[in-house]
Amino acid sequence: MPTEQMTIYVPPNVKKAIKQLAAAKEQSMNTIVVEALELAIAEWASQHIA
Repeated sequence: MPTEQMTIYVPPNVKKAIKQLAAAKEQSMNTIVVEALELAIAEWASQHIA
C-alpha cells in the first residue's frame, strides 16, 4: 500500500497515550496512529456514506 508522509500535531496527553499504547503493543507510534485513523475513518464512513 503506498504511503505518504504527513505531519500531525497532538496535545501532549494524546502523544503520551499513543506512546504508551505503542510500547504495550510493541509497535511504532506511527503504526498506532495509522490504525486509529483507519478505524475512525471506517466508523465515520459507515455513518455518513450510504
